[in-house]
Amino acid sequence: MINWKVLSNELKICYIIYEFTEMKKEKIWFSKLVDILKGEISRSTISKNLDKLFDLGIIDGKWEKVDNKWTRTFKISGEAKNFINHIYKSTNKSI
Repeated sequence: MINWKVLSNELKICYIIYEFTEMKKEKIWFSKLVDILKGEISRSTISKNLDKLFDLGIIDGKWEKVDNKWTRTFKISGEAKNFINHIYKSTNKSI
């Protein structure tokens, strides 16, 4: 098993996005990511890493109404899903 603490910030973000969208079947957005990773990764680092993940094509986003507010929700792109699935199944998460 891979220890959660050795994952890069980008992979931690992907892990959380995958967990919510694929395992829990819930939507995930920026402020929710920040709340989940509070104390682990700073807000500005999450923002920078999301930009990088979008640029690399690892995550996709779409604008949806969540609680009557337009929010950009995230999901793992099809091309990266198998890779992130493997990381998800191989990681011992303990935030």
